[in-house]
Amino acid sequence: MGRTNQKKINWEAVVVIDDNIIHQSRYISLTDIANDLNLSYNQVAAISVGRSKRFESEFKYQPKIQINKIESI
Repeated sequence: MGRTNQKKINWEAVVVIDDNIIHQSRYISLTDIANDLNLSYNQVAAISVGRSKRFESEFKYQPKIQINKIESI
């Protein structure tokens, strides 16, 4: 499955509610993001490639989750 010996930070996750950042952190893997945010791996993978529309709703305080790949220098 994933690389268990990977140590490089590759992902950044940001959770925003009403223009307030409530969580921002960097991670080694999508699995780490899923575990930290209490989401499934499939949800995190979908959000990371821009398929987050199915997780959005009309709630006033619905969080917006952004998961971005950190580019190598």
